[in-house]
Amino acid sequence: MKTIQISHPEREKVTLDAYLLDGGLKLGQEVKRPAVVICPGGGYIYLSPREAEPVALAYAAKGIHAFVLYYSVGWEVAGFTPLRELDWAIGLIRAHAEEWNIDAEKILTCGFSAGGHLALAGGLLGQEKPNGMILGYPATKLATGDDPLMCRLLTGKDTPTPEEARWLDLAPQVTADAPPLFVFTTGEDALTRRMTLDLVTAYDDHGLLCEYHLFQKGPHGYSLANAVSADGSSQVLNPHVEKWLDLSVEWLFSVFGEPEFRDVSTSHIMDAMREMGIDLPAAPEADNA
Repeated sequence: MKTIQISHPEREKVTLDAYLLDGGLKLGQEVKRPAVVICPGGGYIYLSPREAEPVALAYAAKGIHAFVLYYSVGWEVAGFTPLRELDWAIGLIRAHAEEWNIDAEKILTCGFSAGGHLALAGGLLGQEKPNGMILGYPATKLATGDDPLMCRLLTGKDTPTPEEARWLDLAPQVTADAPPLFVFTTGEDALTRRMTLDLVTAYDDHGLLCEYHLFQKGPHGYSLANAVSADGSSQVLNPHVEKWLDLSVEWLFSVFGEPEFRDVSTSHIMDAMREMGIDLPAAPEADNA
């Protein structure tokens, strides 16, 4: 695997970190693999490291190219700048798909909490729409009359126009051409449980592909739900919820198909010996007697 960090052409704080799997590993297999663009959560105030590289490495271990988008946060979000940054990231990946051995028709967003809002917005409102979306406890509805902060962050206004306000509540933006969706949350997540159900209902109303998992117990912000992403907190450890990643990979391959491998030997010791100039004994002739 190789890693690359690519800076946004206009915003130096915005980067796309790529975790690219080797194309062949000397197996002669330049396999086109799916890719996920991970959007960490953090309420558009900061970016959670627990939902960034650990998730990327987990997907890479499953044979999927992974990217982490470190998008704008804080007051720089006004005008929903992160959505344009996600467009940039997906467009960049598609432009380099051949070079990076990525299947350009299998690029998905993956986001958590507010990052789930961004990953979903990319699929519903973006210019460079992903082919699918994987969302963990997504905060799909960000502004209420009691909490205008997200309204000011995303629009730069206390009273946005209807066009600007559509970024704040995404379930009503689901249309018949929305990308396939995998989503999970928990029954004890008071922040996202209801809004996730609203999103799933919108998908169901349009007859769209959607796999939904409501795990019974657990707080908001599980990430991988294991020690790799726990940052020392036992509150976000749950072996049952941890299964969401494997479920999402199974769903991805079931919807988009698995990479096609040729059936070849994984041993190349003979090739290596020839490169060293070592003469190899001829294979014995078959006994036809």
